[in-house]
Parts: sequence; C-alpha cells; structure tokens
Amino acid sequence: MNPYCFVITSFGKKDNLKDLQEKFSAKNVTENVKQINFDNIYEQLVKPALLKAELEPLIEREETSMGSIHKTMYEKILLCEFCIADITNANPNAYYELGMRYAVKPYSTIPIIASSHFPLPFDIGGNRTFAYSVDKDFNLSNLENDINTLANILLNAKAKRATDSPLYDMVNGIQFQNAVAHEKTDVFRNQVKYDEELKTKLAYARSIKNAEGKPDKQQCIEALNKIADENRPLENIQTAVLIDMMISYRNIEAFANMQTFIEQLPQYVFNTVMVQEQYAFILNRNGGKKNPVDDVMIEKAISILKTLETNNLASSETYGIWGRILKDRFDRAYKQNNMGEAKTHLKKAMDRYEKGYESDMRDAYPGVNYVTCLELLGENEKAMRILPAVEYAVKTKMKKKEPDYWDNATLVELAVIENKYDEAEEFFYEAKPLATESWMFGTTKANLTMILNFRKERNEETTRLEKLIAIFG
Repeated sequence: MNPYCFVITSFGKKDNLKDLQEKFSAKNVTENVKQINFDNIYEQLVKPALLKAELEPLIEREETSMGSIHKTMYEKILLCEFCIADITNANPNAYYELGMRYAVKPYSTIPIIASSHFPLPFDIGGNRTFAYSVDKDFNLSNLENDINTLANILLNAKAKRATDSPLYDMVNGIQFQNAVAHEKTDVFRNQVKYDEELKTKLAYARSIKNAEGKPDKQQCIEALNKIADENRPLENIQTAVLIDMMISYRNIEAFANMQTFIEQLPQYVFNTVMVQEQYAFILNRNGGKKNPVDDVMIEKAISILKTLETNNLASSETYGIWGRILKDRFDRAYKQNNMGEAKTHLKKAMDRYEKGYESDMRDAYPGVNYVTCLELLGENEKAMRILPAVEYAVKTKMKKKEPDYWDNATLVELAVIENKYDEAEEFFYEAKPLATESWMFGTTKANLTMILNFRKERNEETTRLEKLIAIFG
C-alpha cells in the first residue's frame, strides 16, 4: 500500500503565456502562440517519478465519483500525505490550490515548474521548486534525469517530512497540531479512516486466542510483527496505520516490542507529540521493570517530556506521563522503606499532575492523580476542594460519549477518597465489563492499595476500603 500523492496541474493543451508575452512585447501578434501539453508532462514526467518513488498518483481529471468537483479536489489537497504542484504558466488555480495546501500541511508539498518559466513570483521565489527541462518547443528535453531527480526529491520527502510550507516555516507561533490527549489515545483507532484490509489484520492480530480461549500474547506479537514486516519500508504506510500498530503493541502489553517499533518509525512520525509521549511512557515502563532498574532509560523519558514542555508542546497527557514516572519512583522508594526519598518523589509527582490538571481540566487522568497524591500526603482538605471539579469533568465527559473503563475507575477512586464506599462499589461494577486489558484492573487496585497503606500509617479506619479492594481479585 503506497501513500497517495495529489497532483495539482493544468490539463490538456494551453497557450504558453510566456511565449504570448514575448510576442506581445515584440508586437508580433499574428504568429501562433506555442502550446504547452500538460497531459504529456504528467504522463511522461510526473507519473513515472511518483511510481518510481512508490507513491500512488491522484489527479483530479481521474475523479469518477459523483458530487462537487471542488469538494473532492479539496479533500485530496487536505488529506493526501504528498502533493506535487505544477505552477508552470502562472495558472491561478494551481497557485490557489498550492496556497491552500501550504496552509494545512507543513510538509511533503513539492512545487515544480518548467525551466523556461523562471523567474518565480517574489512570494514563492524563496521556496525549493524543482525545475524540469524543456526545449524551445516545450518538449521535455532531459526526461530520464528529471524523472530520477523528482523521484529522489519525493523519496527524501517520504523519509524526512521536513517542513516546506512557508507559513509554518517562517511565521513565528504557527504550529502543526498533532498532539492527542490522554482520553483520545485509547480510541484513536476508531477515529481515523485508513486502509480497511490493514485495519482488519491489526484487529485480528490483537485478538488471537489460544486453545483455551485466552489471549495468546506471543501469537499476537508474531502477527503484528508480520504485518509490519510485510509493509516495509514503514514510510510507505499511512501515519494513522503506524499509530494503530504502535497502540496495538501497547494494548497486548508487548511493551518491549512497542519500544522497538517506535524506535523504527520514520522521523516525521517519531517526532510527533503523541509518539514522543508514548515513547516516554514505554521507556519508563521498560526501564522500571528491569532488575536493576534502568535509570538511564527513565531519565531519557523525563528528558523527552522536558523537551515538549520547553517547546510549549506539553499537554495534559505529557504531564500525566511525567507524573506517572515520578510516582513510580515514589513507589520503588516506598517499597524499599526509603521514606524521605519516597516523599520527595511523591511531591514532585503531585506537581506534575497539578500542571496536567491545570493545563486541561477536562482530562480527569492528571486530576484524579493530583487528588490521590494530596490524599497520600494527608492534605485531605485541599483534596476535597479539588475533587468535585475532577468528578464534574468525568461525569460531563460521560454524558457526551459512551463511558469507558477509566471514566468509572476514576469515579471509584474519587469515591474512596471521599469515603463513599457504596458509590465506589457501584462504579466498580460499571467499570468491570469495560476492562478490555488485564492491566487496567491492576492499575486501579494498586492506587487503592496505596491509599489503604497510607491510611493505615495514619491510624485511620480502613475496613470498608479493604473489602472494596478484595472485589478487584
């Protein structure tokens, strides 16, 4: 499956406006104006270069669907991962469509122009524009070389996705929005449209079971690896599918494979905010499970998140993962009975969760963890002030969409902090059938157990809490 490249161009034979201008200036208007055959340029140069670069050509004159031609054209301009724009002959439609493309896509747009049609207009003169060679009669005069050169430009664009839009490159403060908040990462698969065959294969790979009807992790991993291997090089795969593959490894708890896959992603995908956040998540998870703990990996995870913050790209998800890293450090120190170190890590985790909560109060993940940290530190009064806002955010979200496991698990934890155990148990039974992954229950149970341990240390009543934790199994 090759990525699509939309070709912005003129069609058929058009008067060569440069020749017309020259004849007009020379007052030689009786001689016929030379013609440009744009169909030949597409068929002989552009299309072969695209195929050589393993891209699938799309061009508007080949559109066969019903409906507004403008609608289908705009869809291609906006949605195709690559675009070539032939701006030869100063076609105003081509310039208009190129401007639209530059406005919505920071990268993978390649303007081309006939060598005889320089200089370019001032506003586009600084852009990297490929000039293909034509003779005085506008025949392609260096075809083999130009096909190879254009194909190499496209291959380089596939590999790097470097910013080429002047809007994104030159205007300070303009940023491509590619972050996905915490609550969206788990449902990302359901919100993108991509190749149905691969979607089916990935869904099957995640669901393989053994003879006993239980998930077969090893077979799932092998199936996912096979899909990735069959579709290499990875830059030929649509970005949405690459993200789905990454999330698929995470969902079957193939964390080592997930890290390896992320590290093989093309740079234009690897450098997105979402992937950087997930990379930090998996580095912390894998580093923390090593014996001894790999502090180098964990520091690398923190460094990634710090870079996002420095570049003003940090989201509530960024801070939520950051808080999780520090909370894991707290947990390790606590288990080793290093209480001074544990308390330091807990306070730092609380600070990160607080930032995440403040950056987007609709995201309950950092909010509930912020409240939990306050509870563990015995700051009950402050926790009670924040808790209703977090609870409101969760319930508001649940009214807008079908509730998931984390919505109900969050309400379980908040109800425990409020000592409302009957409510907590109700939310548990709402959450139970929605736990699609085995580690979900474990995460909630671990949080409740931590609350239990700290309450015991403060000599607080814990009988109801112990009974609630027991039903988690």
